[in-house]
Order: sequence, then C-alpha cells, then structure tokens
Amino acid sequence: AAGHGFHAALPSAAFQALRDVGGVTLECFASPLNCFFAPFCSAAHADDAPFGSIGSFFDFYPREGSFEANPPFVEDVLARCAGHVEALLEGAGGPLSFVVVVPGWADSDAWRRLQASKFKRGRLLVAAADHGFVDGAQHQRRDRHRASPYDTAFFFLQNA
Repeated sequence: AAGHGFHAALPSAAFQALRDVGGVTLECFASPLNCFFAPFCSAAHADDAPFGSIGSFFDFYPREGSFEANPPFVEDVLARCAGHVEALLEGAGGPLSFVVVVPGWADSDAWRRLQASKFKRGRLLVAAADHGFVDGAQHQRRDRHRASPYDTAFFFLQNA
C-alpha cells in the first residue's frame, strides 16, 4: 500500500506495558495489519471496519479512557494529532489520558505543542539506536521489525 513507509507500530511488549501500567485500551492510528488492540482507529474505516476499526482518530471523541496515539511521522498529521488530543483533553467528561508517540523532532510544531501542553505529565525520549518499530509493510518483509531512523518521544498527557 502506498504510504506504508510513513507508519510503524510499537512492538507488542510496549503495548503490553502501556496496557498494564497506563490502562491504554485503544490505538488512535492503526490498521488490521499492525494493531494490538481491537477496536482501533484507522484511516481506512470502510475497508478496516470488519477487522475492528471504529474510524478516523480525527472523528473520535472519547470523553474518558486511556489511549495511544502514534501518528504517521508526517508534519501536518503530527500537528493535527497534537491539536486533536489537546481539544479532547480540554473537553473531557472524566479521566482522559493519551500516550502520544512522535519522532524526536524538537523543532516541529507537534513537538512544541506537546512539550508546552498544560496536560503534559511527562516525556520519555528513546534514542534511535535503542529501539525499533513494527513496519507498516510487515506483510511484505522477512523481518516485521525495522530500526527507528529517529529518536522517539513518548509524551504522557492527562487531564486529571
């Protein structure tokens, strides 16, 4: 599929830790080929709905819960994700949290917005040499994992 190079998922062990420690129950950017949780949000709802997609993250309006957002590493999508997360936290009806995964691009709009967020409770920066992702094209590769070309930041945002 075109564009698969822009998206990669966290490894299963990372999702297990987010679930067990942070109560994460849904991925905001996934596909049937790389999801850990079901249901999940995806860009291709019409195709992905039979496999558990509930639609686009940008049409998702949870009032409470804990979610992982790892958007494709494309500047406008990263910035739009950061803005949507902020708006959701601002309007939440109960405890709401997001773990937002972004490349270590400290000069990007998304990074600056997440770093300055009043909802930020923490940030973890992982060096590129210390981690990898599940490739968006894993079904076409011998090894489903790929090294990360960038440092990766995990921003922890909560309203309570």
